[in-house]
Amino acid sequence: MGIEKLFFPSRFHFIRRSSSRTSEDSTAQESSADGAEDISTPDHEDAQGEDGNNSQDELPRQDSLPIVAESPQEETDEPVFTSPSAATPESSSATDIPNRVASPVEIPENPEDILKRLQETLQNMIDDKLANIPLRLIDAHTGILYTSNDLDEIFKESEEYKRITESLISTPVDELHHTINEFFKYAMLSHKWASAKDEPQYWQIEGSVHEMGTPLEIRKLQQFCTISKESGYRWAWSDTCCIDKSNNAELQESIISMFSWYRESAITIVYLADVSDISQLKNSQWFKRGWTLQELLAPRFIRFYKQDWQPLIDSDGNHKDELLTILHEITHIEIDILKEFRPGVDNVKKRLSWVGNRTTKKIEDVAYCLMGIFGIHMPVMYGEKHHAFVRLQKEIMALTEDLSLFDWVGEPSALHSYFASHPRCFMTPHEDARQDSTSSKFEFRLLKTSMGFTTGLSSTAFKAIKDLFKDPPPGHFIANGKMSMPLFVHEVSTVSQNPNKPGLFSYLVKAEGLSELEVTTTQVLVPVSAKDTVRYRIVRMWEVSLIPREGTISLASDSPATESPDSPEIPAMEGCPKQEKEKDKEKDKDKETWVGRLSDRVSHTTAAAFLRRLQEPFIAQLLFSPGDKQPWRRIGTTTRIVAHASSGSLNFRGIKTLLVH
Repeated sequence: MGIEKLFFPSRFHFIRRSSSRTSEDSTAQESSADGAEDISTPDHEDAQGEDGNNSQDELPRQDSLPIVAESPQEETDEPVFTSPSAATPESSSATDIPNRVASPVEIPENPEDILKRLQETLQNMIDDKLANIPLRLIDAHTGILYTSNDLDEIFKESEEYKRITESLISTPVDELHHTINEFFKYAMLSHKWASAKDEPQYWQIEGSVHEMGTPLEIRKLQQFCTISKESGYRWAWSDTCCIDKSNNAELQESIISMFSWYRESAITIVYLADVSDISQLKNSQWFKRGWTLQELLAPRFIRFYKQDWQPLIDSDGNHKDELLTILHEITHIEIDILKEFRPGVDNVKKRLSWVGNRTTKKIEDVAYCLMGIFGIHMPVMYGEKHHAFVRLQKEIMALTEDLSLFDWVGEPSALHSYFASHPRCFMTPHEDARQDSTSSKFEFRLLKTSMGFTTGLSSTAFKAIKDLFKDPPPGHFIANGKMSMPLFVHEVSTVSQNPNKPGLFSYLVKAEGLSELEVTTTQVLVPVSAKDTVRYRIVRMWEVSLIPREGTISLASDSPATESPDSPEIPAMEGCPKQEKEKDKEKDKDKETWVGRLSDRVSHTTAAAFLRRLQEPFIAQLLFSPGDKQPWRRIGTTTRIVAHASSGSLNFRGIKTLLVH
């Protein structure tokens, strides 16, 4: 028996098998082969059976032939066949081949099944769109308020829906998306609320808003709908009447989703009731409200309208882009951020400061209006008062290691002393006391300086630093109302009234390892005495960025730097990288972080550079404890505490984990 191949002008090879057959099978197969001869290529003449005859006279029926696809990348003279009968030819017969091999042609899908699947896809597209737009929208043409369920039905009765469904099989998916998006495009209103009794509420809307005569601010809503219609948008949304505020679930969903609704809007129309000329823009109350911050940052397309509902500037374009410089001067938000804002938890202090001078009618809203800015979702619970802003800070802390969250001045929260009481506490200038550690100039200065006092680094300090690199402390976290915080601690020895600033809460504070500090607090400090159990500490928060990054400091050599020939030579000692260099190369090559890789090959130079970094001025906090075994509390200050290491202080202070209430 033998296996041979017949080539057809296609990407498939059909396999023929020579085996004992009945004369009826042979006759049928010869007829099939004769038909195949007309389309075969000249190459088939080279395919000979064992007796030297042309293989066509032994070709099996085509309806039972297995198909083997040629590789699209490479052809070989002998393709691999996977027919089950090839392994056991003796047991094969013409009658069982069709049951044991794959069908050569895939059965076409039923057109009705195809249409049904496309209809389901279309409905999914509609559902996805409705899930990402406001729960209620006003028809700007008729003035009728509709729910999302109503919108689904209205779309299915539209000419647009009829057009795409009539040719659904031939309509590309992109066109389906485009049709749906165009139909549901909506305009959003951004404005400063008047008195609540003057704004049209959800429960007051009956019939068309165009036919209503009250309340007083109904004209604002009518003008908004008119401008939306004239701008080419059928649907319109206003926070006054498009939210059923008596429904807690709907209210919560609306507040959480509001940023994304503004982001997905086709246009945001900003009405400035107190602006009659562009020169008055900077004084508008619109820039002083908390909720309007996200209404400025989220939309991609904005148009400003004056109190007479005329455009603020003579342009049909995007006013947000055309007024970027003015908006930057008013809000102090960078132009790049205004142009392309992205939610996130980076630059925490900066983001919180944006709302520092803004106000909200409800205390809780100062936190809720920031959820979209940070991309955070948390339950909305009116009545929690100042706890809302603390909850926001906890949510931010859980998502980032940005310590600027704790770089604030003013009154601490009554709920937790390490959290600020209000966003205005973050409005201090964001000036880092030390140079940017990422700059190569700073790293080189560290290297040169550290080489000068490496010889003064004790073996105890070196071991402590190496252990710290090997096992850095975990981040800060809250449990049972107390925050566990890894800190560098400087014990305070004296606290005395500042004689140069009588009448103020200004104190001179002396702490070990630091130069004398002038601290202005928001409360009276209890003097420190030998008999009293009152204790104070100046602390610095641990951050992993204090560890020199791999490659920025010479890790493999403790020899003097070439740029500093007068630096003293480092004496050889146990643990010196010169002696451990080869061993260290073999250790932990696959560590996941640069901190882990650095910990096993830390040199005295690296440790000294780290210690030198700790000598840089830093932002500190003042902690207070009323007695032994009592939780520590942060004391509010009116200015940032910038601490400096005392002259000649080279002692390494290990990290302590404190519980702060």
